[in-house]
Amino acid sequence: MTGGPSRRSVVLGALGGAVVPAVAWGQASAIHPWRQACEGPGDLASVLLEGAGAPAGTVVSFGLAFAPGDVPSGAGLAARVVGHGALPVQLDVVTRHPDGSARFGIVAVAAPGLRGGEGAAILFRRTPDRAAPFDALAALQPRQVMLEIGPPGGQPWRSDLLALARHNLAAGEGVWQAGPLAMQLRVTRVIPADSVGGATSLRLVADIAIQADGVLRVDAWLRNDIAMQRGGGQAAYDMRLLLDGRVALRADGLVHPHYTGWGRCVASRAGGAPAAEPPHVRHDVERLADLGAVARYDLSTGVARTLLDEFTAETSAPSWAVPLGPRGIAQNMFVAGGRPDIGPTTRSQAAWLVSGDHRAAAHAIGQAEAAGSVPWHLWDPGGGDGRTGGWLDTRRWPLLWTDPRGGGRPPLGLLAQIPTDTGWAPDCAHQPELSYVPYLLTGRRAFLDGLQAQAAWCVMSQSVTLRGIPGQRVAGANVNVIRGNQTRGVAWSLRQLGNSAWASPDGGQHLPWVAAAEDGNWAWMRANLPAWTEEQGEAHGWIPGYNAGAGDLKPWQQDMVVSSAAAAARRGHADARAVLAWMENFIAGRFLAAERGFNPRDGCAYVLANAPANPNAPAFNSWRKIGAGTVARGWSNGGGWAQSTG
Repeated sequence: MTGGPSRRSVVLGALGGAVVPAVAWGQASAIHPWRQACEGPGDLASVLLEGAGAPAGTVVSFGLAFAPGDVPSGAGLAARVVGHGALPVQLDVVTRHPDGSARFGIVAVAAPGLRGGEGAAILFRRTPDRAAPFDALAALQPRQVMLEIGPPGGQPWRSDLLALARHNLAAGEGVWQAGPLAMQLRVTRVIPADSVGGATSLRLVADIAIQADGVLRVDAWLRNDIAMQRGGGQAAYDMRLLLDGRVALRADGLVHPHYTGWGRCVASRAGGAPAAEPPHVRHDVERLADLGAVARYDLSTGVARTLLDEFTAETSAPSWAVPLGPRGIAQNMFVAGGRPDIGPTTRSQAAWLVSGDHRAAAHAIGQAEAAGSVPWHLWDPGGGDGRTGGWLDTRRWPLLWTDPRGGGRPPLGLLAQIPTDTGWAPDCAHQPELSYVPYLLTGRRAFLDGLQAQAAWCVMSQSVTLRGIPGQRVAGANVNVIRGNQTRGVAWSLRQLGNSAWASPDGGQHLPWVAAAEDGNWAWMRANLPAWTEEQGEAHGWIPGYNAGAGDLKPWQQDMVVSSAAAAARRGHADARAVLAWMENFIAGRFLAAERGFNPRDGCAYVLANAPANPNAPAFNSWRKIGAGTVARGWSNGGGWAQSTG
């Protein structure tokens, strides 16, 4: 990202006569002057709220991470506006540190009244008090959420979603938030096949929240993702979602491919009027980096206003609102390079983290919604840790490969194959991370679904012969995403497993498997370090992987693995830290080995010769041999940079 930060500054909250320091809204680093000036002993975390004109008391929910010991088990949060006073706040813990203290949770605050562009600085600290939930059943009683779905032009099937919500609430099922400001819970229904063209694979997943400010918020998703069940396939339907008698969401004549989903978050005030837009939340990104939740970015660069304007143009285009649309995500993921959606995170997510800007946030959130349309969502009704439903994984299907070459039918393959005519071509080596940062910053449960589904697909899309035979007594057996994979595929698969393991709720169906998969892969790599060191010699430190040619090594793909290893190491993963330390010899050494016969300019060459051009030849075991082989094959930069290809 280039260019200076946006310089539209505002005074943060003239609230009760208090004036909070001005902020350049194009820079997330602007959070630090007031944080350093205002945070005191006992303050744990902070955010900035940027107003959109909503009245005082408007409830806004978002994700927040904590350091070990910040919020012990049984404790709660208190919040205050800098220079003004206390705010009502609610914390729902999703994951915990090993000591039982909160690691990540969903925070809701009753925001002060903020005009458009006006801001308020919010500080959080621990409190022993936890307020009781408000009476959500009574608040839901006069409200309405109705789904209508049926064949195009035909009689719709109707489902009263609040009746389901009241049942789940009474039973304590599917609760996501429960406090004095918000009660949120999940309802699911399998859509009757005769309403959607005969497909038995379509289900409704709706996260319904009733808030103390009277707002009813529904994150409604139609997920055509049920696998391993007869009758699964393409669905066709018209649909309407009504909130308090008003059509809040509709789609007509939609053709919905298998293993994809789409959804939107809509809200209503009592009586059916649309809810006011809550304040935009700007997170303390350096603190998130300190906690290992995100990579550490150079916030001083800012984000070019032209890029933010580009985001606005894209999100304002009519095509952005189309269900199942790609929203700028590369549908043919086999296309490499020059893509704003691949890397440790996407361009708009990085811009959101660096700037905190609502335009970047809207783009990143929109792409997280569009991630549902990628056909890598495989829901197994008999899966999960308790066999009550979960993303398809190796626990129930140890021999299954999602590729048709796996055998075509269970237990070796899917009962219904992933369609090839959707416009999407997912690829492990070029998969984008579309869901993690939006989930981290917003707390939207639907984005966690997307993160988990993609992580499971990363394993199940690898052939059984490569990922490991069940019962093998080696680390990472049956979940290996490294052996035979492209090095970049290793990097991005480990990224997905790590993010999913970090974010998945304690006690959830997905966590035991994905945590074991992440652990197994790092343990397998660590166990192979001695053998790799012996083979690679003094230039050791690169991860073997599949390459298109023989004896060629792409150093930039090794750098991708480093990004995933660093993320895992910063979250406390000992095996990842050992792999990272081992890789340093090659990662740093390729710029420091001039006296050993390797041109430092080739440290950033596009490709290096790490072995003779013979698939059975041993690896070069010295910097001099790698350097000479790179020159001999015409890949060296020499005294310039011609072989770095940008």
